[in-house]
Amino acid sequence: MMLTRKINKLKSFYSLYTSGLNRNEVESLLKKDTVDAIAYLQGKSGGKPGIEGRSSLRTFLKTWKEIFISFVMRLTPARRLVYGIAFITFFLGLIHQNGLYLLGSFGLINFLLVLELVDKLTTRDELEIAREIQVSLQPEHIPDFQLLSFATFSKPARVVGGDFFDIIQSDSDKVISILGDVADKGISAALYAAYVQSMFQSLSLKNASPTDIFSSLNHLISKRLRSGDFVTAVIALFDLTEKSVTISRAGHNWPLFYCYKTREIQELRPKGLSIGTVEDRIFDEQLEAKKIYLSSGDLLLLYSDGVTEAANADDHMFDISRLKSAVFESVGQSSKNVIDHINHELNDFVRSGELQDDATMLAVKIK
Repeated sequence: MMLTRKINKLKSFYSLYTSGLNRNEVESLLKKDTVDAIAYLQGKSGGKPGIEGRSSLRTFLKTWKEIFISFVMRLTPARRLVYGIAFITFFLGLIHQNGLYLLGSFGLINFLLVLELVDKLTTRDELEIAREIQVSLQPEHIPDFQLLSFATFSKPARVVGGDFFDIIQSDSDKVISILGDVADKGISAALYAAYVQSMFQSLSLKNASPTDIFSSLNHLISKRLRSGDFVTAVIALFDLTEKSVTISRAGHNWPLFYCYKTREIQELRPKGLSIGTVEDRIFDEQLEAKKIYLSSGDLLLLYSDGVTEAANADDHMFDISRLKSAVFESVGQSSKNVIDHINHELNDFVRSGELQDDATMLAVKIK
């Protein structure tokens, strides 16, 4: 009876300890997390990312020494001291075959692990708050317009991301939308995205054209971007009286437009450079606008590169052809159903359930 109770307790502990564990988690740990950690630490040490398989033993040991030093120096001085004591205690325990030393080093390492885990959980809580703020900046309720039906989707690769979108009724007969992507991921990209979105909201209420808005955005934002950072975006201005849409883009993915009359999907390709890459004069010279007159049944899809560049286990991308197929298969349905179908096809393709980049879509169905 006593033995049965102990076995049941062990089974309960095992179930609790392994809860949430699956093959994808293990594969991610071995193939992604470990590689990312090594690349990060090697980058911080000033070495070249990655470890060359044909390196000599001397180079190999030197690389791992740099990674180890980089790891240790990321600890606070006090934690570095505790880690050093644990390291020395562990080797003394091995040399003298002293179980007490080994147990002590194990306790110190676990003490450090707890401290680092608490730091990570605190940061995650703060990121969750940042995520709530980012979500609150998105349209809380998309009104149902007489001519247009909107549907949106946005999923960051991390807790927060650099993709953003917005839909604003700038006038009684005009609706303007934007979808953009900051060339980064994480908290820095989210801050830039929030800044760009706030600027767009202010500029769109002035009844400016898409090209004028982009010109102002580049002038306001490019001076504040870090070197190497840039923003891509696409703006669609709908004129409900004229039944038209005017598209301008700044280095962003080509929007897809389904024409009900021709039953064809075309890529809209107005010229435009990314925000923050060139001076104002060159940026303005390259901007173009494309106007399309709309009919019932037409569909416009704006999306970020996290959709078309989503990769499966074989490193094959979802790409534009699969996106077009997903749109064509569902274009006779509502804009929400179109987005849902694309997501279904995307998840079925990726399978791991994890996107490598922020993914955002905005579909507009013409009633």
